[in-house]
Amino acid sequence: MNGKRLGAQYLLRLDDLCPTMDRMRWSWFADLIARYELKPILAVVPENRDPELMRDRPDPEFWRTMQQMEGMGATIGLHGLRHQCSSESRSLIPLHGQIEFAGVAYAVQREWIGAGLQILRSHWLEPRVWVAPRHGFDGATCRALRENGLEIISDGWARQPFRRHGLTWIPQQLWEPVAKTDGVWTICVHPNTATERDVDRLRGFLDRYAVQFVGVSEVLRTWVPSKRTVGDRYFHWSAAVRQKAKLWLT
Repeated sequence: MNGKRLGAQYLLRLDDLCPTMDRMRWSWFADLIARYELKPILAVVPENRDPELMRDRPDPEFWRTMQQMEGMGATIGLHGLRHQCSSESRSLIPLHGQIEFAGVAYAVQREWIGAGLQILRSHWLEPRVWVAPRHGFDGATCRALRENGLEIISDGWARQPFRRHGLTWIPQQLWEPVAKTDGVWTICVHPNTATERDVDRLRGFLDRYAVQFVGVSEVLRTWVPSKRTVGDRYFHWSAAVRQKAKLWLT
């Protein structure tokens, strides 16, 4: 760690963003981002073909909105390519049975990542972070990311950024706001399925802790990613067990 910090740092990550997302629900979060001057990770699907994410007519302003938010400090995340989760291989983050990337041949993964980056860049965005659909990626994905020059992953269970597979991981451990005393905590939200209660809860949390919300650049200035310790591995394992149990119960 370098630099100064007070207590825990929080990152907000918004997943499944694409032109056909639910615009009303998205507006709830856009308002919070503006009100609290947040610098979230915006996980954008470059070429959505997932029917579950086709919730509205294509928004002609979507790409310009992403450009504006990036200009105000948000970080663009490459959220897969098409969000078609048909592979059933084991992921480095073993949460879901059907995923998009893990288990797919390296050459194909490299092509998909390159295509996704090209699409986002064609809309004048500069993706800096990898966000795997349904947390599904493997060692071949990491190699393909390195080959395409994308060096940061938003995923993994840890209390601070770490290095693995030659990449920097900024952990993502929460799906709802929870107060912490130390470390870096990414709260992942899916606007397409969020409820008004979810938004109210996040707003209440921001009323108390907005000053501790940061962006990717600030995290990387504050923390020096290191190799995982035995304690880090245990934290990862125990968090995975708890989250899988929660998914199974729901």
